[in-house]
Amino acid sequence: MNNNCTAPVINTDVLIVGSGIAGLMLALRLQSSDLKVVLVSKAGLFDSNSSWAQGGVAAVTGANPFDSPEIHLIDTIKAGAGLTNADAARSIIFNGHRLIAELDRLGVAFEKNPVGAYDLALEGGHKQARVVHNKDTTGRSITEALSAKLLAAAKENKNLIVLENTIAINLRTTGDVCCGAELLKDGSKIIVHSAHTVLATGGVGQVYERTTNPLVATADGIALAYRIGAILSDMEFVQFHPTALRLDHAPAFLISEAVRGAGATLLDHRGQRFVKRFHQDGELATRDIVARAIHSVMSENDLPQVDLDMRPIGAAQIERRFPHILKTCGHYGIDILTQPIPVAPAAHYMMGGIKADVAGRTSVTGLYAIGECACTGLHGANRLASNSLLEAGVMALNLGDQLLASDCKSVRSNVNQKRNEQVLLPADLPIFRAQMYRHAGLVRSQSGLNMLLKAPSKTVSESQMTTEQYSHRNIFQVGLLIAQAALLRTESRGSHLREDYADLIRTPGMVLRDVSS
Repeated sequence: MNNNCTAPVINTDVLIVGSGIAGLMLALRLQSSDLKVVLVSKAGLFDSNSSWAQGGVAAVTGANPFDSPEIHLIDTIKAGAGLTNADAARSIIFNGHRLIAELDRLGVAFEKNPVGAYDLALEGGHKQARVVHNKDTTGRSITEALSAKLLAAAKENKNLIVLENTIAINLRTTGDVCCGAELLKDGSKIIVHSAHTVLATGGVGQVYERTTNPLVATADGIALAYRIGAILSDMEFVQFHPTALRLDHAPAFLISEAVRGAGATLLDHRGQRFVKRFHQDGELATRDIVARAIHSVMSENDLPQVDLDMRPIGAAQIERRFPHILKTCGHYGIDILTQPIPVAPAAHYMMGGIKADVAGRTSVTGLYAIGECACTGLHGANRLASNSLLEAGVMALNLGDQLLASDCKSVRSNVNQKRNEQVLLPADLPIFRAQMYRHAGLVRSQSGLNMLLKAPSKTVSESQMTTEQYSHRNIFQVGLLIAQAALLRTESRGSHLREDYADLIRTPGMVLRDVSS
């Protein structure tokens, strides 16, 4: 591995770390200017949470005459269980139409209805159909279109550099200002000096044993920002998607929220629907409520899963609207046209993260965070379905506007970087991830969280770390931050349920136990 003295140096105006919708859109927004831009992708450009998103983008486009941004805002605030930042939510939601128009312009193929308007899906927590989509592979459609545009631009524009299979291992600072990052590619270090460093690194799913997220979702951006003193917020609020495939020796494949919007039902071991016993909205309640209802039924009946029955949707509609789910479940031996899908909750989305405004500005000068690694307050204690791609895309547009309007062509160099040679890693990563799922998952308690905070660790020299260990470091650090935040919040609110404070629940209309008997 190269050391800092011999590592190559790149000077740039803007460094973007991450290649989901947020990072790709920002790079495309800036590439036509005279700014120098470097985009770093941990794996390939397609390896992101955005690519795995099935449902779509929640946005008011005018295609539904009964909808409005105000109604979308009300739904978002209700889902957030009292912690939504209403100003941030209003700003992001009221720019949804702009985002969809820009994605259209960049070649993203959204489904249209017979009269040429956007085909809109209904999802849990939404009172109106407003989710713009492309069947059940919307995220992939977005990242494929944006990546193709970006790679084409990089061939023509010497000021745009795309580095795939490259990870950011440390941010660089001079005084209280972020001025770039230290990267690792093929075992060798690269130093990037940048006037503006943007974290668009996505989520934290791999902190947990069971997750819908790809392998790259190892909480990198949040850990990087934390280590240089950036303010974090709402770290206790991790959303567990209610319906992820539950089979031995199969991944926790996401079964989109949209299937329940289309008519799929959740069944217990007796083949009976049960969610309405916990909330009047039934399968169309918000994710925290549905996940908690599933957990309660599983716990009380000692079940490893419940069933999600897509048959009420109808075979023709399933084949047209959900081909990816049909094919993937079939690969694991589940014919969703004739039988229900075994499902259980899995870690899905981080509502908290690096505290940022709607243009990505953080508490550290020169450092920005956009997308899932950021916390604007839009989601509060629980994210409304399909608001994630909305937030990431709008934040990218906002930050792009700001950088294009500012004089940001100033690269700092000769940074005296203070290094901590000794790094803390989990003693056993699989055990730590399993304990995170058990004690900092859907249900938390003081005893379990304290156990997590005492998780066994080991110390290694950073100069001897492998590429894989950098991710392990971030998983361990952010996992402990989640546990600490969860310990401090002595109430139950949104995605955060403290079983030792079950009487202090702050989710409208939710009951913790089946009240039908």
